[in-house]
Amino acid sequence: GLTNTLLKRFIERGWVKLLHVDGRKIKYALTPSGMEEIAVRTVDYFMRASRNASLYRKKIDGFIESLGRSGYTSLLLLGPAELDFLFDYACMKYGIQFYHCYKVCAQKIRAQHLRYEGLVAVYADSLQASGGAESSSAEGDSVEGMKKRLGLPPSVPLIRVSQVLLNSGGEALASLD
Repeated sequence: GLTNTLLKRFIERGWVKLLHVDGRKIKYALTPSGMEEIAVRTVDYFMRASRNASLYRKKIDGFIESLGRSGYTSLLLLGPAELDFLFDYACMKYGIQFYHCYKVCAQKIRAQHLRYEGLVAVYADSLQASGGAESSSAEGDSVEGMKKRLGLPPSVPLIRVSQVLLNSGGEALASLD
C-alpha cells in the first residue's frame, strides 16, 4: 500500500512515468526530473553524512585525548561497529589500546597479568536498550547491571557513545567520576 502511495506521489511530481506494456503489465520509468531529484538528495545526504562524520571524529578525538591525559591506557568499544574506525584511529593517535571485543580484551589482560584500572568501556545506547535475558530490567538499566551483564569488573568506567558524541571530551570524561 505504501509503495503504491509513494509511486502515485512520484508520478504527480513528474519524477516517475507510468507505462502500460499490456493489459496486466505496468512499467515505471524514472524521468529526467526524477534523476535530478535523486542526484540532489544524494548530494545533500552525503554532505550531511560528511559533516556528521567530521563532528563525530572531533568529539571522539577530544574524548580519547582526555582519556590519555587522565591516565587511561585502553578503551573497549561495545556494541555496533558504525563508529569503531573513528575510535580506533583516535586511540592509535593518542597511544591508547583499542578493543572492540570484550573476550579479546579480557584474554589480553589475563595473559599479560594486567589490571582493569586503565580501561574505559564505551557502549552503544542500543546495547542498553536490548537488555539481557539473565538480568532483571531494573538491574539491566543501571550502570552496575550493565557491567554485570557484560562481565566487566565494577571498577571499569562505563560510558554511552551518545555521551561522547553529545559532550566535549572533558565533559564526557567527567561523567565517569
